[in-house]
Amino acid sequence: MAHTANINTSYALSNYEHILGDVIAKAEAEMNKPKGGAKELKTQLLKSIESSNFIGVHQIRKPGEARQMTIGELCESYKHETVPQVIDPKAVEKILFGPDGLIRKSGGSRAPYLMEDIEVGFIYDAINGTSIGPAITSGRNRTLAIQIMLRAAGMPEVAIMAVPVRVAVIQVKNTQELQRRIISANTGSRDFSRAEVRERMGATGGVQMIDRKAIEDSICMAENARAFKGALGAWLKDVSISTGLNTFTPAQYSDAGNSLWNRLAKSNRPEGKTFYAYMKEDPAVRFVALAKAAEQALPAAVAMAVSSKAAGPISTKLVNAMLPTVAQACGLKA
Repeated sequence: MAHTANINTSYALSNYEHILGDVIAKAEAEMNKPKGGAKELKTQLLKSIESSNFIGVHQIRKPGEARQMTIGELCESYKHETVPQVIDPKAVEKILFGPDGLIRKSGGSRAPYLMEDIEVGFIYDAINGTSIGPAITSGRNRTLAIQIMLRAAGMPEVAIMAVPVRVAVIQVKNTQELQRRIISANTGSRDFSRAEVRERMGATGGVQMIDRKAIEDSICMAENARAFKGALGAWLKDVSISTGLNTFTPAQYSDAGNSLWNRLAKSNRPEGKTFYAYMKEDPAVRFVALAKAAEQALPAAVAMAVSSKAAGPISTKLVNAMLPTVAQACGLKA
């Protein structure tokens, strides 16, 4: 199961031991066997680091001048993200133990190189000549897999952070292009949930989807209804993560926020306006009030959804439970 990455947190492996513990233990067991290819890999890794040649030894060869970044720089790239990212333990394990496994291939022996470079993106402002980034557009799981491999070889975190790797660099015009590139670059390696795609597409409308505070601070930048729907879903998802409300998955809470917006938009034309136009007039007050009303209603809605015998998705059960309370709190029709 894929996990939303820790909010506002570096991609240093120490921050993800709670979801990657089994992969770390498997790597350490394999690398510390008295005989075999993994033991040879351990020696090879340490020698490549000593000779400052990790790229030459462990990344597939590519012609031309290469851009390099340290593991530490990649770990700190979270600072330039606008949507919580996803870590997939199965994908990390596949990099180390799959068909091209760096520690052990599924068919025996091991792959000599990391086959795909980590890709990073920069948002470039041609008018001012400035750029924002890097943000990893493809390769968070690879960044963590490399750290696991180096840690299993006996390297401390401080030394791992200094290891340079070759990266591929792309340049985009704006956040919209960056989010579309992230989806495009990762489609072949993992499935995006509806909630994740919705939040990424919502972020193209100008809203920072990292957490509730970021949403509240940037909701005035929302450019379309999709941004508001994505923000409401991301708000409820953040509530579930930060308060430990783990009865359902973060994606189900996000789906509930999206569905809640749709239900209210269908039933309401406040002041003769569409629901979106009404919210757009004063999002810092109206949207935030809506989001906080949904947040307050969520725990009771979870209890009602758990006890409900009705058929249908969890998100629908949550919305059915929240809708009357949220509508009343915001002066809307349920």
